[in-house]
Amino acid sequence: MKKIKLITLAWLLMTHFFAMPVSSNEKVSKVAEGAKLYSENCARCHNARPASDYTKREWSVVMPHMREKAHMTGTETLAVEAFLDSTLTADVKNSRAADVAPQPTRSAEELIAQFGCQGCHLINGEGGNLGPTLDGVVQAKGKSFVKKKLKNPKFNNAASAMPQFPMTSLEIDEIVEFLGQK
Repeated sequence: MKKIKLITLAWLLMTHFFAMPVSSNEKVSKVAEGAKLYSENCARCHNARPASDYTKREWSVVMPHMREKAHMTGTETLAVEAFLDSTLTADVKNSRAADVAPQPTRSAEELIAQFGCQGCHLINGEGGNLGPTLDGVVQAKGKSFVKKKLKNPKFNNAASAMPQFPMTSLEIDEIVEFLGQK
């Protein structure tokens, strides 16, 4: 038990006090890599948990244990934690607080990279396989279904591992329009 506490304390210190600042592009890349690692490693042993099941603080305790079990490097674990952090808006369970203030619109490609969608989903034949392919999803399910799924990933499947991302309505519309062309 003491070993677990020491590992957890060391992890907290490393990730929260000694983290090097990263550029915006590096962060997006780290989030995308983290999403891929989350999809590949967590799904090997059990259903991946939605990020909103835990707070940031709780994830920082879970990650050192899962790192050891998944045989991930420290860098890989930090990438997974960056992905999890990108889905949570504060040190509380996820909320739709992102809709409060309008954000400048980014392209769908930038949003997909930022939120690491291809870590779990195939788009244009590239990406992960934890979630369904997104090619043709708008044609098959309709725009309203995809929008609803992005706003509330559990609306049609309570066991869905898809996190609820802090996206604005404009960002959701941008992604749905993009996916409608696939």
